[in-house]
Amino acid sequence: MTLWHIRLKAFVIHLILSVVIITLFLLVVSQIWFPGPLFELENVWQGLQILIPVDAVLGPLLTLILFVPGKKGLKLDLTVIAIFQIGALVYGGLLIYKQRPVAYAFVVDRFEVVLASEDYFADIPMERFINEGDNFPLITYVKPPQSDKERSHFLINGINIKKIADRHYPIRPNMNDIIKHSLDIKTLENSNEKTKDILSKFKEKKQSSKADLIFLPLQASTYKSIIVAIDSGTGEIKQYIPIDPWNKQS
Repeated sequence: MTLWHIRLKAFVIHLILSVVIITLFLLVVSQIWFPGPLFELENVWQGLQILIPVDAVLGPLLTLILFVPGKKGLKLDLTVIAIFQIGALVYGGLLIYKQRPVAYAFVVDRFEVVLASEDYFADIPMERFINEGDNFPLITYVKPPQSDKERSHFLINGINIKKIADRHYPIRPNMNDIIKHSLDIKTLENSNEKTKDILSKFKEKKQSSKADLIFLPLQASTYKSIIVAIDSGTGEIKQYIPIDPWNKQS
């Protein structure tokens, strides 16, 4: 067997191991950290486009170049390559983990995604949510300004009320206010054929459900938006509907 055949074999073995590890990592990211539509809404793939080539391709290529059987220091070379790959994966993984969604906050007329990296999340009074269970994500209602004076204060000072931890409350006691902002599905149906088709399929699935649903926008940190169908009695999210409520042309 020639040297290049040996190197190619080492490259293929290293590539297979790298692909297996990357695949497991992607499953964690897409199924646990960013489940459902969140992977796409938060543009996670954009960050992974840099991480994956480095981990899945560059490492095996270095092995292809450096692998020489019996070479002095070969173990050290392979160890350095492995450390480089693991380090890149851990570093990239930590960055993505810190940007994972942890809550949906109802603000004014829509739900907005709250990321783990947003400092105020750690200060939200979690004792208010003891009876809400351990469902993911945490769903909160952000108490709106209660007077013109308070509203002016937030507006003049450019304060985002979502970022005030003490204004976050469970949504069930506040469903009456949330219901007022429910989207009109009939209006959405008439916006374009694609939306009409998606909503028709949704209605077919809904036939078996007795839940009284309301429909609200869910806006990601990237400002991409979809619609969530919520049980008006329990506040539970029943389904994500892949329609941008703000883009009538989609």
